[in-house]
Amino acid sequence: MQYARYGKEGPRISRLGFGVMRLPCRPKDSWGKVNVAASVRLLRAAMEAGVNFFDSHHNYHEGGSELAIGRALKGWKGQPIVVQTKTPWYKDKPRAYFEKLLYEALEKLGVNCIDYLLHHSMDMEMFRNKGRQFIRFTDWAMNRGLIRHRGFSSHDKPQNIKKFVDTGEFAVMVVSFNWMNPQVKEAIAYAAEHGMGVTIMNPIAGGMLATDTPQVMRLLPGARSAAEVALRYVLATPGVTCALSGMNAPDQLAENTAIAARRAPMTALQRRRMQQRLDRIEKTSRELCAGCGYCMPCRHGVDIPSNMRALNQLRLFGQIEWARSRYGRLRKHKEGNRSAEACRQCGRCEPKCPIHVPIIQRLAELKKRMG
Repeated sequence: MQYARYGKEGPRISRLGFGVMRLPCRPKDSWGKVNVAASVRLLRAAMEAGVNFFDSHHNYHEGGSELAIGRALKGWKGQPIVVQTKTPWYKDKPRAYFEKLLYEALEKLGVNCIDYLLHHSMDMEMFRNKGRQFIRFTDWAMNRGLIRHRGFSSHDKPQNIKKFVDTGEFAVMVVSFNWMNPQVKEAIAYAAEHGMGVTIMNPIAGGMLATDTPQVMRLLPGARSAAEVALRYVLATPGVTCALSGMNAPDQLAENTAIAARRAPMTALQRRRMQQRLDRIEKTSRELCAGCGYCMPCRHGVDIPSNMRALNQLRLFGQIEWARSRYGRLRKHKEGNRSAEACRQCGRCEPKCPIHVPIIQRLAELKKRMG
């Protein structure tokens, strides 16, 4: 296992972190009913393989995540384990509610002090409204020895993430990043330059980038799986300390720890060639649909650019699960069905397209492929 310093003043952590939110459950597809015995075996196997960083949340598995980590830590005599958990500060609750969650986490984890406590899913609006409250709360917790450091996780725009970094209040951050979703790359490097530790969630997009299509495998010749392509890309990105993986089976753990044991995730030449391939694919994607939005709004509610992106994932990468996930969200949009199914082929969109995409034909193709 390879290790890196988690920020300027943090401990050395494994470059593969265990995202403890997809543990084995009973029944199989449940989320709240953790199979504690199977989960503890898996967490212990990760510790024995050199993983020393575990990322959780007060609410993951309805609280069962922190409990499972605590059970795995009990009696552990190996290297020190670093635990990071998050608190739902976006909830409109009094401070006493968050104090209670913190004390419960300490009890479930079986520790006297939590290494990192994060403001979960922070965006600019939350920071403006409640950021100072979170900072005061974590100051209080650090002064009492209940936590060591504070940080945040975020899905906000890269420019806002940089503004959070500029406050100087946070030791670490967790952001979503992978080769399909690279928008925060500059923010990652920016945070690292300012001495922050950077952990990546969704390096394999929740498993959606683990499909071994020929298009994906060509991105990194020699890789044995699409999951390896995705994980090595993230670990080779400048500024990344650790990539989190939500593992729930021994074979996933074995594959990921083998990847994280590589002395270098990629050579400079491999990374440059992979980026060149991604750049060419992005250019082709823009030619298929530039995402300019000139075709919008659709009088029937179709989100044409989003549907086109889903089709591009199918055409360019063979990413059926990624496309299904995007398409499903469009079908169940809070404002009504915004998928290709809502298209009435009125033809008003096509004359507006500056690159003359046959929109109606493409939407029909996507609808057919999605069944």
